[in-house]
Amino acid sequence: MRWNKQRTGIAAVSAALVLYGCSIKEEVFIQQPDLETETVEAEPSKIEETETSAAIPETEKTEEESFSFADLKGIEFILESGAGAWQTNLTIREDGSFKGLYYDSNMGETGEGYPGGTRYQCSFYGQFTVPERVDDYTYKVQIQKMNYENETGSETIADGIRYCYSEAYGLSGTEDIFIYLKGSPILRLPEGFRNWTDVFFSDEFQEQLPFYGLYNETEDCGFYSFDRAEHIKELIEDTKESTDALDDYITHEAATQMDLNISAAEMYRQWDDALNQLWSVLKEILPKEEMDVLTLEEREWIAYKEQAIKEAGMEYEGGSMQPMAESLKGAELTRSRVYELLEHLDK
Repeated sequence: MRWNKQRTGIAAVSAALVLYGCSIKEEVFIQQPDLETETVEAEPSKIEETETSAAIPETEKTEEESFSFADLKGIEFILESGAGAWQTNLTIREDGSFKGLYYDSNMGETGEGYPGGTRYQCSFYGQFTVPERVDDYTYKVQIQKMNYENETGSETIADGIRYCYSEAYGLSGTEDIFIYLKGSPILRLPEGFRNWTDVFFSDEFQEQLPFYGLYNETEDCGFYSFDRAEHIKELIEDTKESTDALDDYITHEAATQMDLNISAAEMYRQWDDALNQLWSVLKEILPKEEMDVLTLEEREWIAYKEQAIKEAGMEYEGGSMQPMAESLKGAELTRSRVYELLEHLDK
């Protein structure tokens, strides 16, 4: 086994929380059926993990080419309001296939059976055409086909929330979608794109685009992007700082056992979240063969972690300290696993 079984002295989640083994989900990238160019809805029960039927062959760049979809590996595109109340996110694979999620919530839009409000959302996937060069900094593509996992216009109620399945904002009604390369002269970009994305420029006097951009000319919608690998590293560092502070609180300040249990639970939750986000990035970036091996290893680690948590709590079985003991062990092992998996990202 590659994971570290040494105790690191860190604390995290209560026994009542769901263990990470239940939160690793087998995410699949879905094949696009052989459809015409109009948008269609796919039945979720019929979705299988296969290769994209209309995939663009992965080829070496010629001297005349300066961009391919392979350059977007690990890049996530975001279209959102300035306040982040709603969002469309999109990732693109090397063969031009893409997938993403749109969501918007209105907790004040309630009714019988859904006191928790309303959430508008959709999961989608599709295929872009081969990029066509426009100039040194710009390429354009079209959506060759696009599918939704749930029928648009349908809705359901679950856990007191109404879910309304809609189209993906920013991608509907498209003709050309322009891809702007990093380094594009900002003042040469359309005003519509800049209006959506200029808040994400690091310097108001910046002259070159610091990220890849997408622009739906028809709908006048601009997507900014970020490198998921760099983002997850920052998130892990933030998680370390936050959980170190909680650990210090548990050691020196917590006044009651309830305080200890709650703080430990929060530590476990934070490391569990970091692990899940790191895992999703690895699935996007690592070669399939390497990810298959890592998935088998991860299942073994999950079984090991669950047993270790159970054993940690047995010493205090039935007592008020049992949740904390289990949480401490869960956080200890999860934190260690995060840094082991991070090594794969650094490769």
